[in-house]
Amino acid sequence: MSDIRVSTSAYQQSLIRQIAANQSTVVDLSKQLASRRKVTLPEDDPIVMARTMRRTTEKRELLQFNTNNILAENLIKSSELKLSEMRALGDLAIAIGESTDAQASATERESAWGRLNDLVNQALDLANAKSEDNFLFAGTDFAQDPYRIDDNGTPADLSDDFVAYEGSPTDPSDPNFEEAEYYVGSNTKIAPRLSPQFNEDIQDYIQHILDLRNAFGGPTYDDVAVKAAVADIEASDDRLVVATTDLALKQLRLETAKKADTALFNQLDGSIAGEVGIDLAEVAVRLNQAQLGYEAALSSSSRILQVSLLDYI
Repeated sequence: MSDIRVSTSAYQQSLIRQIAANQSTVVDLSKQLASRRKVTLPEDDPIVMARTMRRTTEKRELLQFNTNNILAENLIKSSELKLSEMRALGDLAIAIGESTDAQASATERESAWGRLNDLVNQALDLANAKSEDNFLFAGTDFAQDPYRIDDNGTPADLSDDFVAYEGSPTDPSDPNFEEAEYYVGSNTKIAPRLSPQFNEDIQDYIQHILDLRNAFGGPTYDDVAVKAAVADIEASDDRLVVATTDLALKQLRLETAKKADTALFNQLDGSIAGEVGIDLAEVAVRLNQAQLGYEAALSSSSRILQVSLLDYI
């Protein structure tokens, strides 16, 4: 009778362990189906979880680079737009200078002066444009408007007006020269604003429109001054084209960095999915099988465990 008692107890414990194992399998598969992940905790698979965490960190870095890339692209496009609008103002100034000659009346010259004065003010507004609350064409100095009209202490004589630049240094050899750079890709760092040396070209461009305005402001028409100012605007326009090219090259680097990082992000995403992801159809089938097995084990075990020792007497 002693042998029967030990054998029955061991068999009962084995059944209980089997039921617990079946239940654990059902729970694990249910969690996988709900989360669509086969690894959710470090203890599930420490090595896989460590790799996944490392790749997830890399993905977060790439997302930050993408955010920086978008901000840089906005700065570049805003700068390109303002330069384009500024060049359009120069074209209008040239048209006014070429359409008004020595035969023009005093009224016509006065009208030309007024229109050119408006163009100067519009160009000044474009040069002092902002993006993200910082000036586009000030280098790294955002304390004040980088461009202004100075009357040289003689406010009554507008012909003495000149354009002053008060942004950061434009000469790369200056010890205080700097460009604000930041990463826009895992291996790409750029300064998204117009390179500071071109800010001086903007100053010159507005100055030449101002010179053309001043040529119409005297008591007599100054044909030589008008032609010289028109030629200077045309020459300065070439410099603004070079400035625009500088921005276009930065835009190209942004796009290249974005493509490379997008490919890397997708690769990391696929690696993570392969490590911790599940095949939904496969897990669903396995869960159904596990549930059937669990229910069958419960049913059969309930009948077996109801057997009394009296059945052996």
